[in-house]
Amino acid sequence: MSNQAIAAALAQRLALLNLPTAYENAPFTPVAGQTFIAENFLPVATQAVGIASNSSDNFGGIYQVTVHAPTGSTKGAGYAMAKQVQDHFPRGLVLTYQGQPVTIMQSSQGPSFTDGDRWLVPVSINYRGFA
Repeated sequence: MSNQAIAAALAQRLALLNLPTAYENAPFTPVAGQTFIAENFLPVATQAVGIASNSSDNFGGIYQVTVHAPTGSTKGAGYAMAKQVQDHFPRGLVLTYQGQPVTIMQSSQGPSFTDGDRWLVPVSINYRGFA
């Protein structure tokens, strides 16, 4: 298990929603007036499960998916898309990438805010994996 593998597993799952998505470090041009989502992979420090040199490592963090809706539109569509993302990553879901499991611990919406011409609704997806 590595952060790269975990990020790939989470992005593959997100792609199944088939929504306009700005993936990290990939070209993306928002369409005026269109709602889209953006991903950010936020790992925390890897922790050893035991003290032996061959013990497992615990990988954890947050997969942040943020809904970007045009300002001035109703908030219903942005909240609905955030719920769609949240429901797509339910607690207990196990994703497997290259034979390694990644477990979704929880997902929740955060407070909305405005940035320029976009109204944003963050969804934080907490994950955990072992290697």
